[in-house]
Amino acid sequence: MTDSNFVRLTASVLPYPYGKKGSDSLAARLATATPENNFKIDEDQPYGEIWMGDHPNGPSRTVKGNKPLADLIAANPQEYLTSAVYEKFNKDPHLPFLFKVLSFCKALPLQAHPDKSLAEQLHEQEKRQKGKNERFVDPNHKPEVSVVVSDHFEGFIGFRPIREIKLFLEEVPELREAVGNEDAVNELLDIEEEAEERVRGLKAVNMDEFLAKEGGRHRMKALLKTLFWGLFERSHNDIARLCESLLAKLYLMGDEALGTLGKEQNLGPMVKKILFAYPQDVGMFAAVFFTNFVRLKRGEGIAIPADCIHAYLEGDVIECMAWSDNMIACGFGGNDDPTIFTDMLHYEASPSKNLELKHHKWGKSTTGKTELYEIPMPEFNLLNLKLEKDGEEEIVAEGIAGPCIFLVIGGEVCLEGTDGDDAEERLETGQVVFVKPNVGFRIKAIGGGAEVWGAFVEA
Repeated sequence: MTDSNFVRLTASVLPYPYGKKGSDSLAARLATATPENNFKIDEDQPYGEIWMGDHPNGPSRTVKGNKPLADLIAANPQEYLTSAVYEKFNKDPHLPFLFKVLSFCKALPLQAHPDKSLAEQLHEQEKRQKGKNERFVDPNHKPEVSVVVSDHFEGFIGFRPIREIKLFLEEVPELREAVGNEDAVNELLDIEEEAEERVRGLKAVNMDEFLAKEGGRHRMKALLKTLFWGLFERSHNDIARLCESLLAKLYLMGDEALGTLGKEQNLGPMVKKILFAYPQDVGMFAAVFFTNFVRLKRGEGIAIPADCIHAYLEGDVIECMAWSDNMIACGFGGNDDPTIFTDMLHYEASPSKNLELKHHKWGKSTTGKTELYEIPMPEFNLLNLKLEKDGEEEIVAEGIAGPCIFLVIGGEVCLEGTDGDDAEERLETGQVVFVKPNVGFRIKAIGGGAEVWGAFVEA
């Protein structure tokens, strides 16, 4: 236990191979700000993530006293979580969320995070087979959100609308051959054409309404799963040959080798980059042609529900998720069982815009300088505070009715309690602090502008 309401924390650095190298990694640069991280940048090493929280795969410790945050919470969950939060999340003595920064310049594994039922199954199965949990160390689900803090972001998120997949199948012969199931391809093309004709005849009904009324949505999802599974049934030699064929066409024809959408979305440079990093990989066909290619700007965010297919490509993001590290991946270095992977996925084919996050002024903000992101998950909320000049401040007199972690990603701030009982904490770029529930606080910029991100939960 600690007497302070503000608890400075270390962050765990994870050098994943998709990370940016050395000082190019925002995650690595932020980690150097806290000497207690015992971290020094190796310019030849990729650094993918830093974690802030109490998950055992990347735990934070207190700067003063070097105590695991997990131990503090377990010893007194009422003080660190509140009784309401503790009860809401099944009396598990840990934070309901995990807070991260990711920096990447290479595709992450093509992945999805299991829902609670599958997570529990995988956790128990590994424990039964190995006598301990090495990979599936928790039985929880992992819905997450990411907000861009670099100038740009690229990634694959969720399945594309069916009509886009249809167009690729019609215009990219390598994809059609990679899928290998001509009957399923033809059925998809037929049902889409039939739906379009029926919608034209029923002018008041849009495509989504028609599919729902006609029972076509379930049929579409089943077909999409069949087509997607076909990729993972193909031999490595077939996939390698088709990747090489497509790459040769790209150099000869440019984006036209990827069909109408490939040209419209300027997919050629991205495909070349993927094939350079992951040559002869089935993930190229699975991601490029079946999932939404997403470009986001700084401050824009997106939600990744459980069982949603995704793979980030390039950028820096603030990420928050339910307390878990469970992942199943096939493609881009992921080599899990494709049967589990394809069975678990949520085959909802729709534009990625449906997953983008809205944000607005936080109701507790007294200055209008703090934005709250609308998170469609109960385990956490996300704040962004921007102070433009020296001395500007945000005051939250009543505090937050649950645990909160703040990370400074720009400038320097002073954090102090509003009741005068707490010693102030000066936080530089990269430094992290846990704020206990229901503690009023003031955050003030020192020496210029500053930016702070916060993850919290309330019951």
